[in-house]
Formats: sequence, structure tokens, C-alpha cells
Amino acid sequence: MASRPRKGKRRAGRIGLAEPAGFKSLSKADQVRYLQQLWDRIAEGPEQLPVPKSHLRLVKERLAEYRRDPSRVRPAHEVIKDLAKHPR
Repeated sequence: MASRPRKGKRRAGRIGLAEPAGFKSLSKADQVRYLQQLWDRIAEGPEQLPVPKSHLRLVKERLAEYRRDPSRVRPAHEVIKDLAKHPR
């Protein structure tokens, strides 16, 4: 599926999210730490997050491929090892 070109920058205000008081005055490192802590709170309840239909379709396609030919599957640790050999 082709992606649409972006029109301008993304802004927090687009989704109606107010910036926390004092956020801009934090160092970039502290802003990142804040966001990591926020993400950790969100991640505590992953079952509450909606799964996009495109992700579900992809999982179904890959499961069907596996069921057609399980011999083509590689263990995850091998894939990760290969990825580590080729840094970006």
C-alpha cells in the first residue's frame, strides 16, 4: 500500500493533546525519559490498544504461508543474529 505524502509537520495539537506544563523547559534527555515513562504506562495494558486491520491481515498472510511450507521458517534467534551482522 502506498503512503500518502505528509502535508507539513506533525503537531501535538492535531490530536488535541495538551503539552504537559514545563515540558519545553526540560532538556532533550529529560523529555525522552518523560516519554519513555509515559510509554511504559501505556504498555502496561496492551490489550486495551486496538490492532490495525492491516496488521491482522499481515499476520493471517504469514500464518498461511507458514502452514503451506513450514520448512521455510527460521528460528527467531537466527534472524536476530543475521540482523546484528548488518548494522544500519
